[in-house]
Amino acid sequence: MQATAAFGKRKPVAPGPVPAPIAVPAEELAPLAPPPPLAIGNRHWPLLTLGLIAALAVAYWAEMQFGFDQTSASPDVVTLTAAGGLDGMLVFQSGEWWRIFTAPFLHGSPSHFLGNAVALLFTGMILERLIGAPWFGALFVIAGLGGAAGSLVLNPPQIISVGASGAIVGLLTAAFVCSFTFESEQLRRRMRKVSLRFLVPSLLPTLLPLSTAAGGAQVDYGAHIGGAIAGALMGFILSETWPEFSPRPAFERVAGGIAITGVVAAALGFVLITAHYSDYTSTYAARATVLMPPSELPRSDDDGVARSADLVERFPHDPRARLVRAIFFLRKGDSSDAEHQLRLGLDEHEALTTELPSQVQKSLTLVLAITLVIEHRKAEAKEIARPICQDSLPIEFLPMRKMLKDQGVCA
Repeated sequence: MQATAAFGKRKPVAPGPVPAPIAVPAEELAPLAPPPPLAIGNRHWPLLTLGLIAALAVAYWAEMQFGFDQTSASPDVVTLTAAGGLDGMLVFQSGEWWRIFTAPFLHGSPSHFLGNAVALLFTGMILERLIGAPWFGALFVIAGLGGAAGSLVLNPPQIISVGASGAIVGLLTAAFVCSFTFESEQLRRRMRKVSLRFLVPSLLPTLLPLSTAAGGAQVDYGAHIGGAIAGALMGFILSETWPEFSPRPAFERVAGGIAITGVVAAALGFVLITAHYSDYTSTYAARATVLMPPSELPRSDDDGVARSADLVERFPHDPRARLVRAIFFLRKGDSSDAEHQLRLGLDEHEALTTELPSQVQKSLTLVLAITLVIEHRKAEAKEIARPICQDSLPIEFLPMRKMLKDQGVCA
């Protein structure tokens, strides 16, 4: 008879010499049976992971099906706000706490959804199989809350944040931390390879002076940081409490309770969002009538300048109309009127912070700083440009910032 090694939490137990048979009553044999092996090679499908991906897909379909702007290929800011996107002003001032549970299920574009779905699938293929569905669900909920906290703390007010990336980064970080628990080289290598493949691009830009803008949206690195912190903490707790030679972490019932609580909170959140959806869309619909529709947006700077007077007359509260009108005056050498138009555009705080991409405000600020330099008001230009000089900018804005650096406005 040949004994086999059983895998436990930390290492396989090497078989020792086979002792001589001992007569033991049959009813006493069961407690002496070895624990089930750790599912390193388990090939069952991660059903909870697939269920989460399906839920994300349904939520994104609903965004597109019931979105405010049906002409766009991606959900607009109005839709994301009405559908439950995370907004610090609405959470803290309006008491809409449920947004911290609904926002992780929403996404801002097809590529945003597909990227998170692929990352979640790769994570679940190894981590759910290893720790089981209860703990995988609990980690998703806890990391999602950590991501929401990071987004609320690190983002400016009235920035809409959506996406499951905070929860996914937390799952990946937990997997990486747990990998140090096991002595199986194969398992450690697989866990770290999958984790680092997604963690490096998710967290490295927070340490580098790179632009976070992409197609009018920004990567929410606050959510990534918050999710990573929560995931690392939970990975450490799992590692320290995992019973020796057990195929699953301890406290599965507690984990299942956390996961179910998260599901109930998200479901309740979407019920509340559905009840108030028309209130949000009607409010923003009234506001949207003062902004240029997509068909009226300038196709180029020259097109905007040529139509700037008409655009300002018809859309006086659209900061983009003020921007192209300011460019018109700058080309005429009229810096005073250009400054007036730029300041009027920057005074439209609601449109800039809730309805338009952040690039619009940055454009107005950069052009205003350059206009003040032209008027030999460098001290004012420095004050205006200080946030822009230190901020991450899209590549198309870098020549204007270089101009300010050459003038000594940006250090």
